[in-house]
This record gives sequence, C-alpha cells and structure tokens, in this order.
Amino acid sequence: MPHSKIDNPLRVIPLGGLGEIGLNIMVLECGDDILIIDCGVLFPDLTWLGLDLVIPNFEYLVKNKKKIKGLVITHGHEDHIGAIAFLLKEIKIPIVYASNFACRLIEEKCKEHGMGDQLLTFIVKAGDVHQLGCFSVEFIHVTHSTLESFALAIQTPHGMVVHSGDFKFDETPYSGPPTNKKRFKELRDTQPLLVLSDSTNSERCGHSKSEKSITGELEKLVKGSPGAVVIALFASNIHRVHQLMDIAQRCGRSVFLSGRSMERYVNIALEQNHLPQMGELIQPLEEIEKFPRKKILVLSTGSQGEARSSLFRLAKNENRWIKVGPGDSVVLSSRNIPGNERAIGLVINQLCKLGVDVHYEDMKSVHVSGHAYQEEQVELLKYLRPQYFIPIHGEYRQMSLHSKTATNSGYVSKQSFVMENGQVWEFDGDSARVLDTEIVPSGRKWFFQDNTGLFDDAPVRDRRAAAKAGVVSVICLLARNGKELAKDVEVQVIGFLGKKEKLETLRLELLRQAQKAFEEWSPQNERELTHEQFVGASVRRVFKKAFGTKPLVVVQFIK
Repeated sequence: MPHSKIDNPLRVIPLGGLGEIGLNIMVLECGDDILIIDCGVLFPDLTWLGLDLVIPNFEYLVKNKKKIKGLVITHGHEDHIGAIAFLLKEIKIPIVYASNFACRLIEEKCKEHGMGDQLLTFIVKAGDVHQLGCFSVEFIHVTHSTLESFALAIQTPHGMVVHSGDFKFDETPYSGPPTNKKRFKELRDTQPLLVLSDSTNSERCGHSKSEKSITGELEKLVKGSPGAVVIALFASNIHRVHQLMDIAQRCGRSVFLSGRSMERYVNIALEQNHLPQMGELIQPLEEIEKFPRKKILVLSTGSQGEARSSLFRLAKNENRWIKVGPGDSVVLSSRNIPGNERAIGLVINQLCKLGVDVHYEDMKSVHVSGHAYQEEQVELLKYLRPQYFIPIHGEYRQMSLHSKTATNSGYVSKQSFVMENGQVWEFDGDSARVLDTEIVPSGRKWFFQDNTGLFDDAPVRDRRAAAKAGVVSVICLLARNGKELAKDVEVQVIGFLGKKEKLETLRLELLRQAQKAFEEWSPQNERELTHEQFVGASVRRVFKKAFGTKPLVVVQFIK
C-alpha cells in the first residue's frame, strides 16, 4: 500500500541490542514523539575486569526527553528490563507499559536502586492497544522462556511496524497458550511497513524444540539420582521452574531455592498464581540438612558460571547451606551465552572434582531455547510480508545471516537492512534508508558499586592496563621545600610475570629513569605534563621498550 509523503519521517534508532546478546533498547521517533521499546542490561563476562553490569548510553534520550511518550516492555528478562532504574536516574519516563509479571520485577529492581518513587507503571495484557503520542501499540502474545512475553504491532503515521520481541513458535508450551499466529496473519492485511525480528538463533536450521520435549530427560535424571539434585537455570524461566516442580512432586522430592534472584522470581510467580499449589512444595534452604539426600531438589542460579552466584559457591564448596559430592547430581538447564563458555567450564570442572555427576546441554536434552530458529523466523515473515526488514537481538553474524534468510525467503518485498547501534533508519513516506550523515550516541556504560561511567574513562583504562601488564608504583619522598627529593625514589613492580633476576633488573632501570625524570622536569613543561605525569610517562616508556606493553603507573609525591 503506497504511503503519502509526510513532513515528519519515521526513524528507528537502536541504542543497544544489535551486534550483541543483551542490552536491548530500541527507539521509534516521528516528529515530536518518541517511543522506547525495552531497556536492558548486559552481564559482563570474565573479560570485563569485575564490573557489575553494562548499561546503555542514554545520551540521545536525555537530549530528547521532552519527546518521550512512554516505554513499552516486551518481557521481563534482565536484558530487556534491567536498565530501567538507570534510565530513571537520568530522565523522567511518563509511563512504563509491561505485563503484570514484568511490572513486579521492574518495581523490585527500581526499589533496589532507590528509584521506586520515580517509576510509574501500567499493567498490560495480550490484546491490549495503547496510544502513545502518534504511536498506537498492540501487545501480542508470543511464547518465550519467561512468562507473559509480547510482540508489538505499532501503528505509526507511515504504516505498521511489527517488533517480534523474543519469540518462538512452540505449539506445546509447558504452560500458557502458544504464540498467537492468528493475529500475525491478520496483520498482513495492514501491509506492514517494517518488521524488526529476533536474530538470536538465526544460525540454527529447522524449528526449535518444544519446552515439553525435555520433560522426560529431566525427570529421568531427577528420578535416577541416588542423592541430591541441583538444577541451575535462569530464574526468570518460570515455565521451566513449573516443569521442575511438577517433576519434584512426582519423584517425591522437596524443592529448595538457592540464589536471591531465584527466590524473587519464584515468589512473584507464586504471588500471581503462575505456579498453582506449588508453594507447599518449597522448603527453606536453611533447613535442607533435615531432609534425606534423595528427597532434595535445589533450583539454583549461576548457570552462566557467574562469580558469587549460588552454583559458583557450590562448586567452590563454599555454599552456606548445601554441599555436594559423590552420589549427587547437578544439571545445567540453560544455554551458554556467548562469552561465558570459560566461566561455565570452570564451574563444571570444579563440580566434577567434587565427584558430582554433571549434566548439561552438550550431553543430554536438558534445555530448549526460547528463541526462534530459521524456520520460525521465515514463518513470521510469511505471515506478515513486510516491505522492509531489520534483524535485531543478536551478534552481527547472526543478524547478517537473518537478513540473508529473510531476503532469500521472498517475503520481504523491498529491502533488508543490517544495522548497528547508533545508526538511524528513516522512512520519509516514499523510501527507506540508513542515514550516512547521522550517528546517534549509543554504546555502553559500566556500572560498579553504585557508580557508572563510559568505557574510555580513566578508571577502566587503568583496570585494563593493570590486568594486561601489572602495576608500577613510584613513590617520591620530597624535602620540605617540595622541590627536591629527600631520599632516592622508591619503585615497586606488582603483577610482573617473569624471573626474579629480570624483575630486579627492570626495577632498578625504572628507578633510575624515574629519578632522572624527576630531576629533568622543569616548570616550563607544566603546560604539557605535570611533574607526576612526566615521571610516570618516563617509567611507562621504559616498560614499553622492554616488554611491548604499558602497565598502570601510579606516581605519588609525598612531603
């Protein structure tokens, strides 16, 4: 259906979630109206130097805060809701539209970060339609690995935009109805302008497996274990939790929850009656020793090998309430998020050292994905037949392959675009393009112990330098006049990987150069480098010449 020329173009701007797994946040803009879709975090892997979280850069939204009409949430996973509290710290969001389950999770998360008073939510359900400025948003039920997940049908002044959310076509979900295919078929009559679709599993051929397909294997493992069974999974996967509780009931085992997020998700699910009559099955973790080993089923966090998680502490034999050993079983009922393979491997190895029987996806059918495979991705496009297509939610290779699959399917009538965060897709009423002239600030910010910053900030550069090449400490004890040394410079090299003799030779050379630099500096140099910086630069050059890397150099002048 042709579109008339409209003064204000439709703009689609990903601020996160493209080229990466997580950090999902998408902006739709038309004239003076902005609609935000999702606002999630990314969990750091071992390469992130101990940072707590990665959050989106909200600079564009702060600059355009008067245009924001609302934030709509597709589902309650952390990579879609975990950054809302951080967004609220920077701007006031008029209203957050989310399912009942997601709303409770968002409320808890915002209270945790002291932003509960800034949050205004509106509970939506499948089939609801809400007007946010010039955008009319319909919430469509889809199956995914958490409760109450939505795709979005967004009517804009230029036509219909469909955002798939995270989805799959599971005809036999463990609980709840299957994806509403009927509504997608009906939307085809609107001749959709654009489809934005989940790319996570675009490398997997065929059709994803049903949640019910793993029931038999999980029950076999629980029933066959002579000791305690610990199952690690994403706490948000309440469908899997429900399934495991039913298995526990059939096998005569009590259920114990280990991990703060597991307790939070399950308690909210119980509160909202998503786990009917399951409350009596759950026993306090602190009383686990009162139960025979063969009567224990523990649902645990930490399936990604996260440091400080419940499963990590269990593998290190440091869990406060439960120990595992020969005769016990641990099941990792989740997929490996890219980047976490090493951490997960370390946990599995440590559990094996304890004599535990460990089962995971590579060995047994203990997990199915909540994301569509290629066949389902094409099926969605077959129902909708859009003019334009943008793959979202995935690493670049996954989005690129999804784009090729979409184009080859023949169900995209005009063009597919593979975008990156910060790029702007624009439709002016006649044609669509990714703008060459505009890049919106996006990227990532770090969060650590209530502090946030950009990844090129000095503290993060310092952490990287220390991790890569160690630390050189230079102490200059000054005379009373503050201009001369009271004694020789002291140098310490920390984290140097080499022979003691080589370390001592290096230390002496660093000391000599530091002392020389201290004496050669003059106030004329002050416009370029301070006295401390001049000494530090000299030390850094010596290290770089010797080993090809630059350490973190800490220079202290003490009177």
